[in-house]
Amino acid sequence: MVPTQTTPSILSFAGQKDSQPDAIAAAVFAVAEMARNKGGGLLSRQPQEKLAFLAKAGYPVWLFPKDKMVLLFDGLGGFAHNLQFTEALSAKEFLAALEPNQRPRENYLSFLAAHGGYFKQVPDEKTFTVRGLIANPDFKNEFKSYLKEATATGESPILLSPVLDETRISAPLTEIDNLQSQLKENQAKLVECLSLLRKTSSQYTTEIEYEIIAATEEANAKIKAQAEFINPQVAAIKKAFSKKIKQVTTSFDKEFSEQQKYSVKIERLIKRLEIKIRQYEREAKLQGKQGHKIYEKRWKDKSKKAQKELSALKKELKNTEDSIKRIVKSKSDILSNLNLELESQIKAARQPLIRLEEARDAKTFALKQESNRLLALEKPIVEGIEQNLKLEETLTSGFDDLGISDLQIKTPTLVYVPFYVACYEYDSARRYLCIPPSTINEVDLSSKLKGALGFSKTKNLLTPRYKTVAKLMDNVEALTWHNSVFERELWGSGRGKNLLKNSDFVNRINAGLSYLKGAGWLSEREETDLGSLVKS
Repeated sequence: MVPTQTTPSILSFAGQKDSQPDAIAAAVFAVAEMARNKGGGLLSRQPQEKLAFLAKAGYPVWLFPKDKMVLLFDGLGGFAHNLQFTEALSAKEFLAALEPNQRPRENYLSFLAAHGGYFKQVPDEKTFTVRGLIANPDFKNEFKSYLKEATATGESPILLSPVLDETRISAPLTEIDNLQSQLKENQAKLVECLSLLRKTSSQYTTEIEYEIIAATEEANAKIKAQAEFINPQVAAIKKAFSKKIKQVTTSFDKEFSEQQKYSVKIERLIKRLEIKIRQYEREAKLQGKQGHKIYEKRWKDKSKKAQKELSALKKELKNTEDSIKRIVKSKSDILSNLNLELESQIKAARQPLIRLEEARDAKTFALKQESNRLLALEKPIVEGIEQNLKLEETLTSGFDDLGISDLQIKTPTLVYVPFYVACYEYDSARRYLCIPPSTINEVDLSSKLKGALGFSKTKNLLTPRYKTVAKLMDNVEALTWHNSVFERELWGSGRGKNLLKNSDFVNRINAGLSYLKGAGWLSEREETDLGSLVKS
C-alpha cells in the first residue's frame, strides 16, 4: 500500500510473522516483564516495579515530496541533519569585473594578474541544521523497504502527535531550495566565466601567433632587401682575402719545400758519412790487429775527420728542422690572423643584417613571452574555477542524496512506525521501555545453553527488524525523561489503551505463551509465572 495524506498509515510490527499475532503478543509481554525490576539485590536494594501498562503506539514519520525524491522527517524532531556547505566565491562579481577588461590585451593581462588568486581563496564553511530530517543512508534504505508494509491503522494504537508540522518542515526546505538555486546560479556563472576566459585567451594567443608570423615576414623582407646590397660586399671581401691567403700559402709552401729538400739532402749526407765512419773504424781495427801502426793511425784520422763533418751536418739538420717549424708556425699564425680579419670585416659588413635579425628575434621572443605569460596567468584562475565547480557539484549531489527516490508520493504524508511501550511504576516514579518492530528469533545454541544452565532465554526472544529505524524508539524514551508534558500525555494515553486490560490481547498472550514454550523459548515454570501475571 502506498501511504497517502488522507489515509492514516501504520507499518507492520513483525512483517509476515504478524500472521502469528499470539506469539508476538506473548513475546512482547515476556520481554516487558523481563525488563521489570523485581526488587531485591544484595548490595543495593532496588524497588519493585509495577507494570502499569503495555500499549501499542505509532511513531510519526513525515514523508515530504521534494523534486524527484521524498524526504523523511522525524515527527518528534529527535533526528536532525547538518548540511555542511561552503559559501561559494561569487562568480557573478568575477564575471562583472572580467567583461569590461577583455579589451585591449594589456587590460586583460592586468586583470588576470590581479585576479589570479580569486578562486583560490578558502571559502567560509557553514552549517545549516534541518531539524527532524533523517538523511542516514541505512535508515533510508531500511525505511524504503519497510514502507511496502504500510496499511491503514486498525486497532487504534496510540498515534503520537508530531511536534513538527508541515509549516515547520516547509520553512527549512524553502531555505534549502534557495541554497540550491544559489548554487545552480553560481555554477552557471562559473561555467560562463570558464567559457569566457578560455575564449578570450584563445583569441589572444591566436592573435599573438599571427603577430609573430607578421613580424617575422616583415623582418625577413627587410633582411632580404638589405642582403641584396650587402652580399656582394661580403663576396668581394672574401675574394680579396682568398687572394691574400693564396699568396701567403704559396710563399710559405715554397720556402717550406726548399727547406724540406735541403733537410733530405743533409740526411742523405749523414747516412753516407755514418757508413764511411763505420768502414774507417773497421779498417783501423784490422790494421791494428796486423800490427800496421801507421795504417791504423791513418784510418783513425780519417774517422775523426769524418765524425767532425758528421757533427756539423747534424747541427745543420737541426737548424733546418727548426727553420721548418718556424715556417709552419708563421704560416699558421698569418693564416689565422687573416681568417680573423676576414670574419671581422664580414661581420662589420653584415652588421645591418645582424641588427635586423636581432630586432626580429627580440620581437618574436617578446610576443612568445607574452603568450606564455597570458597562459600562465590564466592557469590558476581556470584551476580555481574547475575546483569550485567540482565542489559545488559535490554539494548539489549531496542534496540529491537527502531523500528516497521512486516513491509515488505527491503530498506530505504521515506514516507511523509501530512499537510497544511498557510503563513501569514504583511510588511516584515512572520509567518507560519501548520495543521496536521486531521478529521472534529462532532458538540458537547460545539460548539453549542459557536454558540448560537455568537462565532465562527471554532476553534474546525478539530482535529488531531494522536497526536504524529502531533508534526512533530511543527518542521516545529520552522524551519521557526530559519532557514532562510528553510524558504525561503518554502516561494518560497508555493507561487508556492498556492492552493488559484488553481481553482479546490477554487471550493472545496466553495462547502465545504456549507457542513460545513449544518453540523452546520458555520453560514450564516461566510459562506458568507469566500466565499468572497476565491474569492478575
